[in-house]
Amino acid sequence: MVIAGEPPPETVQTLHALQQQTTPHWTLTVVASAAWQTSFTALVAVSGLQRTSQRVRVVYVTDLHPAEMLRHGLRGAGASDVALLFPGDVWAPDAVAQLANAVSPRVVAYADEDCRDAGGDHTAPRLKPDYSPDFLLTSGYTGRPLALGADIAQLLAASLGTPDLLEHDVALRGCAAAERVVHIPEVLCHRLIAPLGPHGADTGQVIAALARRNEAADVAAGETPGTCRVRRSVPVGTTASIIIPFRDEPKFLRACIASIDTTAAGIHPELILIDNGSVQPETATLVERLAQRDDTTVLADARPFNWAELNNVAARDASGDVLVFLNNDIEAVQHGWLDRLVAQAMRADVGAVGARLLYPDGRLQHCGVVIGLGGAAGHVLIRLDQHQPGYLNMAVCTRECAAVTGACLATRRDVFESLSGFDVTLGIDLNDIDYCLRGQRRGLRVIYEREAELVHHESPSRGTAGDVKDIVRFIDRWKDSIVARDPYLNPNLTRVDSSCALRGPEEEEWWRQWHASLSPQ
Repeated sequence: MVIAGEPPPETVQTLHALQQQTTPHWTLTVVASAAWQTSFTALVAVSGLQRTSQRVRVVYVTDLHPAEMLRHGLRGAGASDVALLFPGDVWAPDAVAQLANAVSPRVVAYADEDCRDAGGDHTAPRLKPDYSPDFLLTSGYTGRPLALGADIAQLLAASLGTPDLLEHDVALRGCAAAERVVHIPEVLCHRLIAPLGPHGADTGQVIAALARRNEAADVAAGETPGTCRVRRSVPVGTTASIIIPFRDEPKFLRACIASIDTTAAGIHPELILIDNGSVQPETATLVERLAQRDDTTVLADARPFNWAELNNVAARDASGDVLVFLNNDIEAVQHGWLDRLVAQAMRADVGAVGARLLYPDGRLQHCGVVIGLGGAAGHVLIRLDQHQPGYLNMAVCTRECAAVTGACLATRRDVFESLSGFDVTLGIDLNDIDYCLRGQRRGLRVIYEREAELVHHESPSRGTAGDVKDIVRFIDRWKDSIVARDPYLNPNLTRVDSSCALRGPEEEEWWRQWHASLSPQ
């Protein structure tokens, strides 16, 4: 425990909760300011903690930065695993036991948290996803409690700087160095002291973290306090192909192409347009004009609509390093959106990248897909006001997710070929989700890129009403993943709808009825 200034009175409850732990296998190291030695000694006496106990070590220091104080404590831990305890945090009775079971020398563990007010009521739960490296860069979501394996603790003792937001820097350094990061989906920490101001990500720490990884990006403060925007750089010479299937609806196609031309930044893509049996004269006129462009190829494919097959065929004619699959009812409104998607797709361990999509009225249409949401897969936080950050800032932070929508999906050509493209047996629905999941099976991450924002005019094209056969086939194929739950949505949050509300006791019965309705009669 580091106490840089005057120890708050809530420290008594922090120490008392430590004494109530279900396991006696813990020691406490306190690094405190010498100027407040008398105050801290009084609080220890009130808590009932015995200063003379061999389990308690108190070190008083003078005029040290909090990070220096933490280093002091980490060095003293030696070969022991370490959990960071903050004044005013009350740990659940089994917190030490659970953290100890999860952590080992090169493992970092974190758990969920909430706040507790003066009346004892629990508020503001932070029910976190499993480890998400990009989410940690943009939001510092791991929070408290945080446990570090012994090897990680000693590494930080030697390398920790003097950051403004100490928690975020410790999490970034510790998680990056760990062999594994474990999330315990239980509330093990109750904050008695609300954070003073933003307590998430700090641009300085993010810049430093990216530099340690030799990753080039521009970093700026996000629109929500405590978040960051990370804009990665596109490797020099990278090319991209945008693939757009359509059938008539010329006004949408015209607006889509015009918006791409207007918002192109560093990358000028080739366009592969697939005409799936258009019959309107206006469409024919538009297609004839588009076909005259040097950067555009128009393919005619009038077979019965199969989104996966149309895109697979078009991909063979594409020459770009990155393939961007785009619905014809997408309108680009943000300069540089394509660069943001391509930069993410070119990362070696990324398999698919999706954009932030808005309805024409500004509400959120897509910020990532949750497996099992609504029974098979669904968009989280759908119809959220565009200015709202969503639960844990999920709508405004670039982060990992289980899948992204094919309405705007970027993937490297080599990844697409290694996965044999989209599965044509899922011709209308869920082929995009299936693609993302197959990539994840091979260790490739899926990224929601908040910095690529587009308007989605809600699919006037064919094939959007849903196909029960595709849904049944998808659920049968990915049943184990659905049952195991999406790692990027806390298991204590509902999957009945997109709200991120607490999971209710009636949810199991809902699931039973849903799956029964899909079973053959």
